[in-house]
Amino acid sequence: MVLFGDVMTQPLLRVLNGEALDKPPVWFMRQAGRFLPEYRAIRAKATFEQLLNDSDLAAEVSLQPIRRFPKIDGAIIFSDILVILDALGCEVTIPEGGPRIGKTLDQIDLDRPLDERVFEPVQAAIRKVKANLPPAVTMLGFAGAPWTLLAYGIEGKGSKSWSKAKAFIHQEPVLAQKWMEKLADAAARLLNLHIEAGAQGVQLFDTWAGELDADDYATFALPAVERTLSQVTAAPTLFFARTGYLPDALNDLPCQGLAVPWQVPISEARRRFPKMVLQGNLDPIALLAGADTAKRKARAIVDAMKGHPHIFNLGHGLTPETDPAVVAAVIEEVKA
Repeated sequence: MVLFGDVMTQPLLRVLNGEALDKPPVWFMRQAGRFLPEYRAIRAKATFEQLLNDSDLAAEVSLQPIRRFPKIDGAIIFSDILVILDALGCEVTIPEGGPRIGKTLDQIDLDRPLDERVFEPVQAAIRKVKANLPPAVTMLGFAGAPWTLLAYGIEGKGSKSWSKAKAFIHQEPVLAQKWMEKLADAAARLLNLHIEAGAQGVQLFDTWAGELDADDYATFALPAVERTLSQVTAAPTLFFARTGYLPDALNDLPCQGLAVPWQVPISEARRRFPKMVLQGNLDPIALLAGADTAKRKARAIVDAMKGHPHIFNLGHGLTPETDPAVVAAVIEEVKA
């Protein structure tokens, strides 16, 4: 087995190296964000885009949950999956109403090189966060997966149906495949830059995986995921496909772990993916029901994963309405 990082002092890395701990490490998707009052205080003075492009602000936001929740085991960098599209010339803006793509991918030359200068702020932020982390906390980076990037890049904005993007992969299959390969390589490059800057583990997010049917996902999207992950070997990798169906082929991905969406019972994932470290998978909305409900559901997940390498997390990201006190209660329950 290849060992990554300081496995003696960091619980998250110990699990990513295949160890099952009595008390699983814990972090939360979207933990650096708008559920924290200290984040909202910064956002009252700076736009989302300013946070992305100011490494001091991005580092501060990334460190806020680490200060508030001293038992948390992972610090994920504050960034956005769409930085890759911006580096490809899509002229991404992120106003309050959601992201907007100035130039969609079908308007951009496929041979246009990746402008890696776009990634410099997040690299600088990772270095600053890493320098200020407690020794036991693992630094995490991330990128968007090819299909999710293509969906935004063709649609031009967020969507409820992703009709343009889904039609594009069938109407222009050759061009769509070429873009998927380019996006896969770009995601791998970004993840490797995160690792070079100090990330000790990285996660690939396929947020819109569930918008494709199982056949289209397996034949069109999953090969690009494999292409990305196969190029990232200097640190452990996690893959998150937000979908109610998890293809059996995920067993064969070149990654250490799978982040399990909340729609899939963690016991089912354990049975179907016995070789994988599993992460998850509390429904984020359970936190809105109060501490007692969230703790009970969290305990059931931890109990179901006893004896298997497990990282406690949500099955998607924290919502803005989440009470930080409930998050703290869940962490205490997981660590009890």
